Amino acid sequence: MKVIVPIKQVYDRRTVRVSRSRGILDTREAEWMMNPGDRYALEEALKLKDEQGAHVVVLSMGPTQAEDILREALAMNADEAVLLTDEVFSDVDASTAVMVVGEAIKKMGDCELILTGRRAAGDGTGEFCPRLAQYLGLPHVLRASQLTLDDGKLTARRTLSSGYAMLEVNLPVVVSVDEGANRPRHPSLPGSIAAYDENTVAVWGAEDLGASCGMIAESSCTEVRTTFAGPERERGRTISSEATDAARELLAELRTRGLLPR
Repeated sequence: MKVIVPIKQVYDRRTVRVSRSRGILDTREAEWMMNPGDRYALEEALKLKDEQGAHVVVLSMGPTQAEDILREALAMNADEAVLLTDEVFSDVDASTAVMVVGEAIKKMGDCELILTGRRAAGDGTGEFCPRLAQYLGLPHVLRASQLTLDDGKLTARRTLSSGYAMLEVNLPVVVSVDEGANRPRHPSLPGSIAAYDENTVAVWGAEDLGASCGMIAESSCTEVRTTFAGPERERGRTISSEATDAARELLAELRTRGLLPR
């Protein structure tokens, strides 16, 4: 059984600064990392490898430095890694990213299960899984945990706002794994050494996917025209009166701000 896990390289938000003068995020000294949400999807795939002998393939679309997170996944015991990198991929929108990843998955073939993270850190909206499923013409399950595969069917517990639901769906299927569904493992030292000394990362560009530059450019329909920094947070006010007086003062302040009925 082949399990494909798309993973994304994102900025470590602890190393990103806001440039208010330029109205942008200052990423000049920012560090890259594997999207935290994708780690849960990868762990579910690796559990299926441990328990049922699944063949785990990870892929990522991005610049050449995205190879680092693929090698990290190999160090965690993934079997294959594919990097989708090309100059024409550098400025695509979410719809085109789905198309590129979808074409790569079609090229791999014979896939029973695709596991994604719930959303990307920073700018994620949680749309990647359902969009990818639609592009591939497959069913999907969102925010899944406790995955079980048996006799060509997937049983998953889906997190809801008011509880959970148990779902059963035929393979192949696209599944987004909920944050907290498991405890992602860390790369081992021998695995990390092998990931760089013994394993290879396949590199595919637009031509490898049978996509022309014009096709990719035409499929992008989102244009960012400007960005700006939001207003700075107001400095808080400290209330240091006795408890009863402080409570009255706090309630009066909240009513003045329209946060409580008068």
